[in-house]
Amino acid sequence: MLKYDVALYGATGFTGQIVAQYLATHPQQPRIAFAGRNTAKIQSVIDNLVQVSAERVKSIGIIEASSDDYASLQRLAEAASVIINTVGPYSLLGGYDVVRAAAESGTGYVDLNGESTFFAQLAADHSAKAKETQAVIVPSCGFDALPFDLTTFLAVQLLKKEGSITNAAALCGYSYQGGVSGGTIASILLKRDHPEELALASPYMLSPVEGESTLTNAVMALPQFNEYGFPTILSPHNARVVYRTSGLLQSEPSLDYGAGFSYNEAHIAPSKIHARLALVVVYIISWLVIHVRLLGIVLTYLIPQGTGPSLETRLKGSLDVRTLVKADGKQAVATMRGNYDPGYHLTAQFISEAALAIALDRGSLSPVARSGGIVTPATLGHALADRLNKYADVEVTAHRL
Repeated sequence: MLKYDVALYGATGFTGQIVAQYLATHPQQPRIAFAGRNTAKIQSVIDNLVQVSAERVKSIGIIEASSDDYASLQRLAEAASVIINTVGPYSLLGGYDVVRAAAESGTGYVDLNGESTFFAQLAADHSAKAKETQAVIVPSCGFDALPFDLTTFLAVQLLKKEGSITNAAALCGYSYQGGVSGGTIASILLKRDHPEELALASPYMLSPVEGESTLTNAVMALPQFNEYGFPTILSPHNARVVYRTSGLLQSEPSLDYGAGFSYNEAHIAPSKIHARLALVVVYIISWLVIHVRLLGIVLTYLIPQGTGPSLETRLKGSLDVRTLVKADGKQAVATMRGNYDPGYHLTAQFISEAALAIALDRGSLSPVARSGGIVTPATLGHALADRLNKYADVEVTAHRL
């Protein structure tokens, strides 16, 4: 029997500390350990946990592990059922080797990466080993891209209850309020070295099957909000994860999205004119990220890595995701709503519940996830949605129109 259900790698970082608090106070009291290169800093994180009993604090393990010591990553992977990795940007800070260690050990793995190129590399290099060892490896379990991927899955599956579907068109509209951290800035700036990550023209970058591009870079009408919306910098990666889910589920007829599936998403705006103006801003920001390196220096100085929005800001945040799916004359909407910052407060809950679904509810995962591999948040299936409804500060629903 493994010593821990979940090992949190990166517990001393900004997001890692939020995850640590959530895991320590989780009602199921999973067996947890915090991991990183500096055990004294990890002990400080444990000492600063709030509303945690002395007995619970004493039960939290400490594992010394570093991305520049592969043997330590192997020991980390062998100690727990699942690794939560919050050390990003992942392509720069050893994420590849953490996944490698997990895949070789048959250990589950979840992270918060929004780096399409890194995700693609993981899928190319570690899928076979992860399937062989039945390691359930799930990148992008935070705001990138869990809410969009999971709500699409739930709306499609609701329509499939009445039989197979074809030409399903998913349109996700969303709004949110929240802050930004230095780690997020660092991940966005990485895209200047991979400008294809900002392009809407490559939605199948992560998918095991190819298809025609359906993504639009224009303003969209969002009937589920009765508003207009615009694609954002988040949209390309979210779409790639959704299309990977669609591709993976083709191997499971009961869950397959059907031939001709398409996906688009947009952040809502107060009016069509506002949406057009916002889209121009997105284009300008994308251009600046790629071409103006001084921007990175300034942003990194203003919001250094390891810092992020205050607790007050996080508690004032909100999330409203509504994914409308139309297929064969039928319609369904899946929603995810929460009252806190989705980038940090809710993200910590998303990644934790994904990890706990793998560690504690593996038998309830979809067959695609259960068999192991480099999968996606939505392939964890209804088990993940159920956990979010039961334990997290979000409400996830799906209904027919």
